[in-house]
Amino acid sequence: MLNELTHIMRLLDRFVGNYPIFLYLLDDENRVVWTNQFLKDKVPELQRSRRIDPDSPWWPATDHANEESASAENAVEKRLTMCKIDEQERQIEFLSLPLRGRFGQNSGALRLGVDVTENEEARRRLREKEKLFSAIIRSSPDAVIFLDNDERVVSWNRGANDIFGYSREEMVHQSIDRLIPEDLQNLGEKEYMRKELEEKGAIRKYETQRLHKDGHSIYVDISSTQIVDENGEVGGTSQIIKNIDSRKELEFELLRTILELSKLNDLNEILHSTYEEEEILRIILVAITAGEGLRFNRAFLVMIDHETQRLQGTIAVGPSNEDEANRIWSELDQQHRYLKDIVRAYSIDVEGSDRQVNQIVQQINIPLSDEKHVLVEAVRKHQVLQIEKRQLLHSSALHCEMGDGHIFDLFASDKLVIAPMFSRTESLGLIIADNCISRQKVTPEDIEGLKLFATQASLAIENARLYEKLERRVEEVQDAYEQLEENQERLLRAERLATIGEMSAKIAHEIRNPLVSIGGFARLIERKIEEDNQLKQYAGIIRDQVSNLEQILNNILNVANPPKPEKNRVDINQSIEQVVGFLANAFDERGIVSRLELSAEECIVLGDAKLLHQMFLNLLKNAIEALEGQELERRVTVETRINNAMAEIQVTDNGPGIETGVLKKIFQSFFTTKSSGSGLGLSIVKQIVKNHNGKVDVRTRKDEGASFVVQLPLAPQEEAVEETGEDGFSENHS
Repeated sequence: MLNELTHIMRLLDRFVGNYPIFLYLLDDENRVVWTNQFLKDKVPELQRSRRIDPDSPWWPATDHANEESASAENAVEKRLTMCKIDEQERQIEFLSLPLRGRFGQNSGALRLGVDVTENEEARRRLREKEKLFSAIIRSSPDAVIFLDNDERVVSWNRGANDIFGYSREEMVHQSIDRLIPEDLQNLGEKEYMRKELEEKGAIRKYETQRLHKDGHSIYVDISSTQIVDENGEVGGTSQIIKNIDSRKELEFELLRTILELSKLNDLNEILHSTYEEEEILRIILVAITAGEGLRFNRAFLVMIDHETQRLQGTIAVGPSNEDEANRIWSELDQQHRYLKDIVRAYSIDVEGSDRQVNQIVQQINIPLSDEKHVLVEAVRKHQVLQIEKRQLLHSSALHCEMGDGHIFDLFASDKLVIAPMFSRTESLGLIIADNCISRQKVTPEDIEGLKLFATQASLAIENARLYEKLERRVEEVQDAYEQLEENQERLLRAERLATIGEMSAKIAHEIRNPLVSIGGFARLIERKIEEDNQLKQYAGIIRDQVSNLEQILNNILNVANPPKPEKNRVDINQSIEQVVGFLANAFDERGIVSRLELSAEECIVLGDAKLLHQMFLNLLKNAIEALEGQELERRVTVETRINNAMAEIQVTDNGPGIETGVLKKIFQSFFTTKSSGSGLGLSIVKQIVKNHNGKVDVRTRKDEGASFVVQLPLAPQEEAVEETGEDGFSENHS
């Protein structure tokens, strides 16, 4: 039999020889008959025909050579043994199958070994994790509860005991319903949680309430998970429950604080949207009595008159009776949800719904010298006072006189809150509020809110008064500045004109005569020389330059002693055509394309033809000079149109445009950005336009050119000459 089995195992080894299993045959004397290839490779010392040492881990658990063992039943024996494989200690699990002869005698054993080291290590780690998990559950401050499929408690830890007050013995096998408040059960919370678990398998951080053993509610945070076995069957649920009572209390307190700050922020935003003191007083009173504000029934404002040194009732808001109060509050609640809306919508009606409270407040007129009066005391102490039954709370009784009556009789209320208003430098007045209609108790939060509102009102009133003073001061400074600027401009102009006058007189005497001679001789030479002679060209250049010098001289002389304009009816289109024709050679020499887009309607103005001619000439020369160095196509366009009884002339070039910092100075006398030129061209244009009751403007964009737009009043249908203007100028270029 052993031989047959050996033959079979050899055949099997062809297929499983390299599998990581240890397979070998022993005879009846525990000698190795056969081993698989894997065992030969890993344990070469286990040689064939060699008897295994009884101390070896490869020795079978049962000595099959023993007679007593030989008579044992034919059963598989299983044993875990430590073996050294590849110089490492490995845990091998052996299965030993005893072999019997035909007559039941011992023939040997077939042994199968499998390396289970990793499995055993995993089991060890799992056991440790189970111990750790159990310890965590036992010591967790949170409630860790396991429920069966009938939602009865299976496991109840110490944290659950601490949170709910029930011991493990009291809760195990009990329904979890014991912890759920009745109102939540009626709302179907348990069914909702069951449905969420079925659909999602888990619930995360579900905030709700549960019951303590003594009956009070606890805010809790529940995370629940279905427990599913290896077959996918749900065996119950686990719940981790945290007590969040402290956090909820902080949240509610924070919510109350946020609400108060929101009200305060809304009030602050509304108050600082105006600098009108009367509007500020209205806003603060409405906010104090609004349902979205402090919810006081009535509010009275008493201000200090610093001239008379008296407390004077100013304005109040509030209903006269309960029916009126319900009507007003209901309308406001339906129409307006926010404090901003209510404050903006409600107007104090001193002749209507607010008539009675305003009659009350108007009767308050108390000298500040009456220090025994409760209102004066509140202003003087800068403290919020709460009065109940004619006594200051937490203080001795006060007898508060006002004229021949009592303040409580005037207000018809024995519970008042008085909040003073004061700035950093002075007292402003006070706010009086009560709940005489609803009889609702005034809470410490109400008093603190009124104090904050009074502080905001004080700041707003102080700002309004400072703003009013600042406005007056700014107006005074502005007037003084404008006067100074005007005087300075006059002085500078006078100085410039004086300098120009003195200079022009000298220039006229020293230069004019030589220029006339040079110009005359240049023209004479030009006429005498033949056309093909280059000297003729030189003479023309001399003539042109002399002409330019004469123009500069004329401009300077005219700035100092401007001629009076002689106004007649002037056709703007005709004047422009003449100027463009005059400059035709200048356009051609510089490769400039000139384009006229003149109005089809007559553009007749009342003006001095020579001065207007000079104005157009200066604008066009300025456009020509702006195109110096322009590489692209050079264009100058002149347009005229009728616009609102004005003749509008627009001169446009496609040059580099005018820099922003230069725009404010281009119309100043002697200002220029060019290396040559007098800087008088555009200043003369502005003066001519001004003397013709018109206006001039410039439009420019970088690298897109500039447009000068002149508007002049159209002449009336009937010819009329009007003497206006004090300055006039002759031709010039800028």
